[in-house]
Amino acid sequence: IMGGCFSFLCGESGGVPRRQIDAAKHGFELAFGKSATHYGAAPGRIEVLGNHTDYNEGYILSAAIDKFCVIVARRTEDSAGVMVSSEGRFERVTAQVNDIQKGYDTQSWANYIKGVLVELQQRGVELGGFEMYVHSEVPTGAGVSSSAALEVATAQVVKALGFSPEVFSKLGNLELIKACKDAENNFVGMGCGILDQFSSAQGQAGKLVFLDCRDLSFKLVPFPSNAKWVLANTHTPHALVDGKYNALRAACERAADAFKVNDNNITHLRDVMTTKFEDWKGLLDGDTARVAKHIVYENERVLAGVAALKRGDLPALGRLLSESHASSSKDFGNSCDQLDTMVNLAQGIPGFLGGRLMGGGFGGCTLNLVQASKAEAFAAELAARYERETGIKSQTIIVATGNGATSGRA
Repeated sequence: IMGGCFSFLCGESGGVPRRQIDAAKHGFELAFGKSATHYGAAPGRIEVLGNHTDYNEGYILSAAIDKFCVIVARRTEDSAGVMVSSEGRFERVTAQVNDIQKGYDTQSWANYIKGVLVELQQRGVELGGFEMYVHSEVPTGAGVSSSAALEVATAQVVKALGFSPEVFSKLGNLELIKACKDAENNFVGMGCGILDQFSSAQGQAGKLVFLDCRDLSFKLVPFPSNAKWVLANTHTPHALVDGKYNALRAACERAADAFKVNDNNITHLRDVMTTKFEDWKGLLDGDTARVAKHIVYENERVLAGVAALKRGDLPALGRLLSESHASSSKDFGNSCDQLDTMVNLAQGIPGFLGGRLMGGGFGGCTLNLVQASKAEAFAAELAARYERETGIKSQTIIVATGNGATSGRA
């Protein structure tokens, strides 16, 4: 592997993709005194249905959103690098590409980038020295997977910089997605499935992504223009690595192992239908049974959601979202008081069709399906209700489905 040093820093958020690239280029010039040559960009994502089904080899309905993480970069010849962060948000980080070490505390944010670099190296990519500047408008700690956007954008910009082009040509898009997922599993230390990285990379404007996590086959399902998605931030940050995510995954695995007694073909909860679950749930302790119930029924909700979209039945899709949240709250246990409050307060606001927690849970945003003509009024009213109820100002964001990851010359 070529020697060298990489440097990267994080800039402020804001802007649509082209303007955002220009803003990132400006930030790079201020930080490094030279011009960036290439960029990689990847969006956040919304999880419509399929909560925690990905690592159970189940089904997911998701979408990329029109909020992006943009990274601009240039290759360097020397091994020295300067790391700066804007507005004091992130501590500067430097590392040798032939000896990438995990960072802790104020440097832990860069582990998502470092992990991708390590995974690319393990796949044969030879890295030299480079400098990076990150400019993200994907909200952090809100459940729209800012970490996956950072990972996928990293893979895109490294590819754009021209390191080992013959290796990248052989890897293909799916292997880059897997590298980003593996970075989070192996380097960051969170046992996430592939939902976040896949949605960020493969999304398309005006479509939802229907993903089968067993074989990673997917279809794009049209999403009607007469509805919008409203994110409502509870401002309860979720730290999945430090929280209960891995414990829930272990419970799912225990349940699947227990059900093998009745059917040796079962490898994951994806293989258990609702009728079989009801027959076999006595094999599990109470907490494990509740966790497994959520996964088994959530897979059915995804399939029902795809069917509802195909027949243009948005109210049915909304009801499925609300059922999903009730299951997360009462059975799976990855909701919290603030998320439950936000979901309950949305009830009865004109235009509301359904809503649920999103992503790993334990905080972050709710996702609300709303009639497009009433989205702005809904967002304002929900924020007002939440502040009256909790004393906390909520940020509500109307998002559209967006295109997936891209890269090019800056």
